[in-house]
Amino acid sequence: GYLSDGNPPLANAQLAANCPMLVLFTLALQGYLFQPGYLSDGNDLGELFFDVSDAKKYCDAEKTCQGFTFKETEEPTQKLSVRFKSNSAVTYDPSWLSYTKSGPAPYFYSTGFLGDGKELHAASMTLADAQTWCDKNVKCKGFSADKPRISSDTVYCRFSDMAKVTYEGNFMTYTKVPKTLGTQPYTFHPGYLGDGKSVHEAFMTLDNAKMYCDANSKCAGFTVDKQPAEPTMELYVRFKSAPTVAYDQNFASYVKDNVKFEL
Repeated sequence: GYLSDGNPPLANAQLAANCPMLVLFTLALQGYLFQPGYLSDGNDLGELFFDVSDAKKYCDAEKTCQGFTFKETEEPTQKLSVRFKSNSAVTYDPSWLSYTKSGPAPYFYSTGFLGDGKELHAASMTLADAQTWCDKNVKCKGFSADKPRISSDTVYCRFSDMAKVTYEGNFMTYTKVPKTLGTQPYTFHPGYLGDGKSVHEAFMTLDNAKMYCDANSKCAGFTVDKQPAEPTMELYVRFKSAPTVAYDQNFASYVKDNVKFEL
């Protein structure tokens, strides 16, 4: 399928299940929290082949859907076998990936850790609880956690009053999206933007990449290497005009939430 603009909204999730190739998705307001792990057994709402963007729109249309999960694969692919769930409890596992509906404050996902600033708090908890803690603390700019190596119900999180990320493959970081004019929320996708025209390519930080994409109406999102060879503040960023993501564990992409989608 292809993603495009100017389409009518999805009526409901049942329509998507009955006619998956005819359903059109539009922008949803619901935010999602990316988490490396799986949603526990039970509370199943179905399993369909979607890319991450379309899975998010499908879950938005189903009120009982609290998130979705899929097995990490070694082969690049655009669509995945996605399981939709009515619960949001994640068991952290490096071989699974999940998205759960989050609170109203959007967070930006990065590979790396918050090394500067003052540590406000540190504890083992779920990422959802970490987001809640950070939301309630005005000094909190974000939090870092160790990437899970074995199955676990919690991860060790560290909260900081600065949002400067040092990129390192063994950590994951969530930083608050600043409430400033022109700043848009983005959805993280494990893969690369393969379609559309190349808008720009350059070495820069993820924060600068967001600002560049925000300021360019032709930019639908951008792709970076998922794990740099060495920790660095700058990554090679590729900006694209189309938001179609092909899953690939070697890349990470960020797509504007205000881009509309068609399946």
